[in-house]
Formats: sequence, structure tokens, C-alpha cells
Amino acid sequence: MENGDGAEVFPVLKKKVALVTGGAQGMGEATASVFLRAGAKVVICDIKFEKGQETAERLAKYGEITFLPCDISKSDEVQNLINQIVEKYGCLDIAINNAAMTPDKTPLTDFDELYWSNIIDVNLTGTAVCCKHELQQMTKQGKGSIVNITSINAFKPQINMPAYTAAKHALLGLTKHGAMEGGPHGVRVNAIAPGAILTEMAAAALVTMGTTHEKIAPVFSYMNRFGLPHEVAQASLWLSSDAASYVTVARPLQDKLAVVTGSARSIGAAIVRNLSSKGCNVVINYLTESSSPLAASLASEVASAHSIRAIPIQADISTPDGCKKLIDVMREDFSPLRIDILVHNAATLYLGPLESVTPEDFHHNYAVNVLGPTLLTAACKPFLPTNRSGRIVILSSINSKIGTPDTTLYSGAKGALEAMTRVWCRELAERATVNAINPGPVMTDMYLSAPEEVKRGLAVWNPVTPLAPVRECDNEEVRKIGERFGGRAAYADEIAGLVASICGEEFGWCTGSMICANGGLSFSL
Repeated sequence: MENGDGAEVFPVLKKKVALVTGGAQGMGEATASVFLRAGAKVVICDIKFEKGQETAERLAKYGEITFLPCDISKSDEVQNLINQIVEKYGCLDIAINNAAMTPDKTPLTDFDELYWSNIIDVNLTGTAVCCKHELQQMTKQGKGSIVNITSINAFKPQINMPAYTAAKHALLGLTKHGAMEGGPHGVRVNAIAPGAILTEMAAAALVTMGTTHEKIAPVFSYMNRFGLPHEVAQASLWLSSDAASYVTVARPLQDKLAVVTGSARSIGAAIVRNLSSKGCNVVINYLTESSSPLAASLASEVASAHSIRAIPIQADISTPDGCKKLIDVMREDFSPLRIDILVHNAATLYLGPLESVTPEDFHHNYAVNVLGPTLLTAACKPFLPTNRSGRIVILSSINSKIGTPDTTLYSGAKGALEAMTRVWCRELAERATVNAINPGPVMTDMYLSAPEEVKRGLAVWNPVTPLAPVRECDNEEVRKIGERFGGRAAYADEIAGLVASICGEEFGWCTGSMICANGGLSFSL
């Protein structure tokens, strides 16, 4: 049944290719109908072969529609489904993950384990499998929209539906994670949680619950009626259209502001890219005029890719005047100024034996690596949040932990930063958490351009670093270096990912810690 045509539909999906799982009936059928009238080429899939064919034949009057049988709980069938769509149309623009099993009918104290497994296999794992293969294709394209159909049970559990409710709750988390992965690649992932919708599945659920539409409708809706399938389809239509081009679930750092020092290149730039992909506005701080083109290019890149604000600011944070300049520029661009995240990444590296250290080297090294973070944190303090939601992350180094030879100044400065982490976490407790990480070698320009003897000196630790061995998935350059030195350095993205994790809400109960980021050469204690 089509359940009525509903509201007038405009061709907002013209030339788009859409997949609707569970499209043989109910909300899936209604979604296919609405999408066809919106101009999309539609593929419906279902395990109900005859019903799926009948639905496709009936809806063909609205546009181009194809039925393909598929059990979404089987990864190979889903992969084959996506392959067939791409082979026929060249792309997949939209995926509505609607297929699901009907709710269970026993309390948690007496549920059927086999039925539980079947519901989880289809309603959760099946949708996850669909998201997996849809994201793979859409990531290649650099665009796409995925809509997962969850349920009001994800927010308001109903009696005697433990498996169904658990699966629909989990779909919300799956959607958030999918949006986080897909966002940087132009793929939006959202969810719709319908309440009581007048479908065959709902009719069966009423029987299971021992009630009627007339009795229960007022409980579910101020409109005193169940929704209709095409009304849910209209929500999917909007989320799938260009009208929702800035709508996706997971931007966990949306509208926050991060200051990242030394961020025109290398690890700092990777941190900027990661934070901005999560919706965070960024200040790209750098020191030298030669970094201006890199900083400007990075700001333009992340602002365009993630629709955030990115401001490059040249300032020497090892001086009070430089810190004041940074704050003054930020106050002009962000008003009122609130600094949610401060990442101390800027550093200078001096290598040489103990006897080669000069007073000039000492003062310069400590001015950049220790005084700079101190002055900037003090300058930022009045603008940090007052509710403990702020995040300060300090990049230390594995060198201060293992005592790498020829790093007297560098290791000493990083050790000081670790001590300051513990002090600041107490002084700033009502404003921000303060944590540090200690990377080992990272595949940056500094590492790649280092002399052979430096790389060999670092390589002595590879045999006792669990994650150092090279894998087939590592790029060619990394594999070559790994073969020469018995292991690889970290990727900048791996360090940036940990920094971004520390900046999330989930890290709100961790402060004053040294969190190891060195492949297991040393462990967090």
C-alpha cells in the first residue's frame, strides 16, 4: 500500500540515485514513492522478493525504480547490492536505511535469546553493514547522504520490546559515529526516530501490546493519531536534499574555538584539520613570516571543507607582547571571546651533547618551549570557560621519559611542561582540564629531513615499541623507512586524533595526566 501521496513534492532530487532498504512496504514503500516524485532514480531492496517486485511495478508510474533482493544482515549481499547500483548508475547519492524486523513481544526477564539475536542482526548489525558499504562508496564520490530510520523507542522505551529498543538506541550512536567519519568526506549521516506510524508493522505491534489505535494514539501524539508513512518519507526527503546540506549529526566540537600554536605545518596542521572536521573554529598561530603562506592556505582549506572559521595569526607567544597581539586579534574576530581549547604544540628542537649547550641555546629553547606556553595560558585564562568544559592539551615528548641522548635542552623543557600540566590542572580546575601527551618520532618534515644518525638513534627503541612494526597498509615511504630502521614513526594524524579525543566532552573527568602517544614505548600511569 502507498498510504496516500501526501504533500506536493518538488523535483529536489532530480538526477540523484537513492537506495531505500526495506522498500517493499510501509515506510520504505512510501519513501520510494516520495523520492520518485522528487525526481530520483530509486532502488528498493527487501528480503520479500515477490512483494518487492510488485511494489516496484506499482511505483514505476512515478519514475525509474528497480527492485533488488537483499538480506541486509549479510555483508556480501549488501556489498553486491551497492556494486549493482554503482554499475548501473555510476554513483549512490542517497541511502535510506529503513529495513527492520518487527518489535519483540516479551519482557526483559523472559526474552527469547534467538529472537534477540535475529533483531540485533537485522535492526542494528544490518544497518551498520549498510552504513559501512554506503560510506565506502560515498567517500569515494566525496558526497552523499545517509538516513538511518530508528524509533521513538530510542528515547521512550515501550513495554515488552527489549531487543527492539536496544537496537534502536544503538542506531543513534551508530549514526553519530557515521557522521563523524563521513563529514570530512562530504557525507552527511542523520537519523529519524518515528513514533507511532500507521503501517503493517505498527498494526502487528498493537496486537502484541493488546491495544488499539484509538486507545493508544493520544498517548503518542498531541494530534491524537498515528503518523502516516509518507509523513516520515517527507523528513527523509528533506534530509536527503540540498536543503539540508549543513545538517549532519556528529559535530562534537561545533562552534567551539581552539587555539593551536605552531600549527602552520606538521603535527599542528594535522590537529587543526582534525578539530575543524568536528565543527571547531580554529586559530592557527605561527611564528615566522615564511609560514604565512602555509597558515593562510591551511585556514582556507579547513574553512572551505568544514564550514568553520579559521584565522591565521602570526605572533611570538614567548613574549608578553606576542600573547597580547594574539588575544587582541581574536577579540576582534570572535566576540565575545571564549577560548574552549588551547593546544600547546609550538616547540623548538636542539640536538647536541651536553658539552655543546650554550647559555644562548638554553634561553632560546626554554623561552619557546616553556615560557611561551606559560605566558599564553595566563593570557587566555580570563577567556576560558567557567564550567570546567575548557580543554588544554600540551605536547610533551617521549624524550623526557626515556632520556634520549643529545636532547638535554629539549627533554628538560618537555619535562618542565609535564610538571606544569600537573600544576595548571589544579589552578584551572573550575575552567578547564589540563593534560599532556608525549609523542615519539612522527612522520613530519622535521623527522624526514633529520640526519641518518638521528633516525638511527631513535630506531634503537623500535624493538620495544609494540606498534612500530610496519604493516601492508602503510604507505610506500613509511614502509621503506620502516624496513631500514626496524619500525615506523607515528603518522601526524594519529597524534592529532588523540588530541581531538582529549578535547571532547567524554574526557571531562581526566586532568593532570600524561597520556602516552608513542606506540607503546612507554605507558600511561
